[in-house]
Amino acid sequence: MKTLLFWLPVLNLLVFLLCGCGPKGSIIEEGDDPAFERGRSYLKVGRDTEALDEFLSVTRRVTQSPKSHLEAGRLLLALSDRKDPVAAIYHFRRFLLLQPNAREAKMVEQLIVTAEREIIRKLPGEPYGNYLESIDLKDENDRLRTEIADLQARLGSPLGPAVPLPNAISQANAPLPESAKPAQKSPVPSSYIVQPGDSLYGISKKIYGDASHIDSIYAANRDTLKSKNNLKVGQTLRLPPVR
Repeated sequence: MKTLLFWLPVLNLLVFLLCGCGPKGSIIEEGDDPAFERGRSYLKVGRDTEALDEFLSVTRRVTQSPKSHLEAGRLLLALSDRKDPVAAIYHFRRFLLLQPNAREAKMVEQLIVTAEREIIRKLPGEPYGNYLESIDLKDENDRLRTEIADLQARLGSPLGPAVPLPNAISQANAPLPESAKPAQKSPVPSSYIVQPGDSLYGISKKIYGDASHIDSIYAANRDTLKSKNNLKVGQTLRLPPVR
């Protein structure tokens, strides 16, 4: 009798779990969760703290929620009053686990590196100070190279040295090297995700081939950009088509 009383609640629990997890049970999709839409709405009006809370609530309820993990990780790095690089890395890795082949994967991997640097900077005694300084110098050098290329594009200056031919006699008949052949223009994508070190000048040059589309990109994203310099890593920009 005691054995029966012991196993009866266990059997009831198993029946409950089997009924709840059977094929008739409904699975909530990330996009169907009202908190996900509220989070996106908060982002559009600059209410990042409220957006973070909504995205975190989605990740706790919905198993397949890669976009919420991505937004939560990005906000946990960007918000000064909620900064938590350890938690940000967790959400970034969850995104990569759920969508390893996503087009944002490279950007997310870079964000993980950024979060790891934040953790290292907070270690007592700064044991990796020289290492971080060398990385910062490299990043600054890359940023300056990008700005110089942007300025050259705006001024119409060549971006690199001309490719010399072997001799003057064979110039007329010598085939052009691959690097000197005009690049075929690829179709302009409808959106772009801001990456570390990006500027509107760099995005215009990268997507359109020159820096003449800065104003049109800014105009297409006035609802989320307070100014031309107010880019946030991980932010999605709408790209106007070439006219």
